[in-house]
Amino acid sequence: MKKENSESGLLYVAKKSAWAHGSRLVGGVVFAVLLVALAAFCFSRGAKLVGGVSLAAALIPVIVVLETILEAVKNEIRIYDKYIITRKGLINVKETRSVMTPIIGISVEQSVTGKIFNYGNVKIDKIGKGWDVDFKYIKKPDQFKMFLQDMMEKNDLSNTTMIMGN
Repeated sequence: MKKENSESGLLYVAKKSAWAHGSRLVGGVVFAVLLVALAAFCFSRGAKLVGGVSLAAALIPVIVVLETILEAVKNEIRIYDKYIITRKGLINVKETRSVMTPIIGISVEQSVTGKIFNYGNVKIDKIGKGWDVDFKYIKKPDQFKMFLQDMMEKNDLSNTTMIMGN
């Protein structure tokens, strides 16, 4: 998703998809609904203690679902003119910044559920020492790949063979 922003040089923001953790989301919702139904049943039968414990226990899967969604919202890759920033994590945040060197390769992996819910893993190979960008569960990975391929075409890679030692 291309984003117009007041930040200088921001070209693209790719976000993580919460659907990648679909089993955690669906399981959490189903488990919470079952616990609330159990609590309602217990309250209707006069078992207030069991109903109260069931209702309190229903908060745990709700918290797991909310944490999963918030984690997905807070994970992103920001591509600027001169650097790339990856940000991962909700409470324990890991942010990495790398100089934008020419991109020499892009790979996208999508599972069956990734194709259905439109998410995948994207790896960006760059020239030079340091780390490559490897980001899992990106929303719209094909759109992100096309953006990166446009960047590759704009970069002058005529000196790439000299840099790589050929």
